[in-house]
Amino acid sequence: MRKLVFVFGTIVALSFIACTGDGQQDNNKIVLADSAADADTTLLVTGVAVDGAMNSVYLKVGDDTVEFSYPDLDSDHRASWEINDTLTVHYIKTENGDSVTEVINHADA
Repeated sequence: MRKLVFVFGTIVALSFIACTGDGQQDNNKIVLADSAADADTTLLVTGVAVDGAMNSVYLKVGDDTVEFSYPDLDSDHRASWEINDTLTVHYIKTENGDSVTEVINHADA
């Protein structure tokens, strides 16, 4: 069920990218950005934390909810968060699924 929710969220997220077209990051939008650090493309999702656990989070993005899991992400790239915090999740698509590279809490900024 979680994978289905994530796949649906990703499809909706890519629709946001196609509709916005300006490439600017804004709350409740998903933005495609080129990563200068590597050849992969980093996807950014900004939303409000609505649920989650120690190594996962559910973000409310517009009218949709997307889930990210990051069990192997080191603490330097994983911000702590609480319900209703605005977070940005950086991730890349790999052949084994999505890989979260950073979780940023905007309340910490």
